[in-house]
Amino acid sequence: MGLYTIFGINGIGKDTVAEEIRKKRQNIEVTSLSRLLMFILGISKSYDVREKIDEEQYKALEETPQSTMRSIEENEYRQLLENLAKGDIDVIFLSHLITALRLGNKVEFLEDRKTPDWFVDINDKLIQLVAPAQIVAERRHKDKTRRRCYEIDEIIKHQELCTKEWERIKRKDYYTAKKMSVVENIDLNQAVREVENIIFTRNKGNRAKFVQSLRVQVGCCDKKINNGSIIERGEEGNER
Repeated sequence: MGLYTIFGINGIGKDTVAEEIRKKRQNIEVTSLSRLLMFILGISKSYDVREKIDEEQYKALEETPQSTMRSIEENEYRQLLENLAKGDIDVIFLSHLITALRLGNKVEFLEDRKTPDWFVDINDKLIQLVAPAQIVAERRHKDKTRRRCYEIDEIIKHQELCTKEWERIKRKDYYTAKKMSVVENIDLNQAVREVENIIFTRNKGNRAKFVQSLRVQVGCCDKKINNGSIIERGEEGNER
């Protein structure tokens, strides 16, 4: 069906928005960057975000050497995501534009880990959730399942880095920019409605279908649609 990524910093509400959509929709799967990596590394039993994960499991993920993570992301992780994108159900994928790696009491932003082109290309839609730093800090403080930074300056810095990466992706090409949307998550119900509308309003103009509609291989001839008319080309490229 389709792969739809929701980006956002920790505490922005990615999981909450995705879970609200899942409650109203059948035949939809929700997973995330961290869940896929934990599953591949054998830290968790599945990559479903509903599986309970404790602090020790998150710690095991964060302590995995970055060289190992890079190797996984270009191999098992990529293959698994590509298979999900080709599957029979819609998949909402939760991720980060810039990963914040917690090292004890310090946080390191992995600015050199850019979003790869292959990831952008396999997605049907890319959505970035945003919210004021104060709201994010309050949400993090209320979430007792994770130990996170509440410093406003750190939150602002992280969001600025993510916005910079978002703009970089947007400049990739026209088709990428067309499938990117920003949603403000201050009011949960409104954010859920907006994300639902983005995901389930099927975009018939995605790049693959657009190219396919312009050119269809038929035996030794090419057929190209031109203003509603079909122009045939012979083997030597002469229009007939």
